[in-house]
Amino acid sequence: MTITPRQALKILHTADVHLDLDGYVTDPHLGRYRQILHQAFSTVIDLAIQENVDLLVIAGDLFDSNRPNGDAVDFAVQELRRAARPIVMIPGNHDCLNAQSIYHQIKLPEACTNLLLISHPEGERHQLSEYNLVLWGRGMVEHEPSYHPLGGIPPRLGDAWHVALGHGFFMEDDVPSYRSSPIYAREIRASHWDYIALGHCHAFQDVSQGSVTAYFSGAPSFYPGAQGADGHVALVQLNPASASRVDVSRIDLRPLVNAALAQRAL
Repeated sequence: MTITPRQALKILHTADVHLDLDGYVTDPHLGRYRQILHQAFSTVIDLAIQENVDLLVIAGDLFDSNRPNGDAVDFAVQELRRAARPIVMIPGNHDCLNAQSIYHQIKLPEACTNLLLISHPEGERHQLSEYNLVLWGRGMVEHEPSYHPLGGIPPRLGDAWHVALGHGFFMEDDVPSYRSSPIYAREIRASHWDYIALGHCHAFQDVSQGSVTAYFSGAPSFYPGAQGADGHVALVQLNPASASRVDVSRIDLRPLVNAALAQRAL
């Protein structure tokens, strides 16, 4: 297979969108929290368009459960289509691929032709030849200690850019696997991939290991009790001419989301 020289790419990485906020059904502020969640995701799409990114990555938990209401699903489809660029995503622990999965009920890639949903439990690799980009991820069926989000990640394929997705807990090498979906430092380091886009931790976090750049993007939303959600996304630039090759910027969405909510309230 012929691999063309690498080109510069721009990727917007988000995760833990949690549309519909199923876990807060008794909270009297539920309506306000859902409004923030929806606006935060719309702001992610706005940013993808404004930055003219080549790819949008969603590293799990687009939905807060496998029973989102119809309005939340319709909103997600509308926004994913509006991005008008390739999107790759994996399920998370909230919208995992068990028997009741929302992704069995609704064929999201059929509704959004620009979307690649990586769902095979053993992992699947895809190549976007127009970007000289290789993608890999696993479909989470159950959030449990035996599931390793980066388990089985394949070796590099030629000189293409390599970007993987994972959803789970980051753990140092000497910590026993007592948590579900562990992502060990050694697994990141041994992959030798260019960038690993992670989800599950709701705060922006750099967990790069060795030559491999790996980040949790954080959740795009923010509201009281949101498990540390900090309203950030990661803007990733892959540039063969850069000394670092992979540069990651933390983008604070809170001013943009608050401004949009204030405008809607007028």
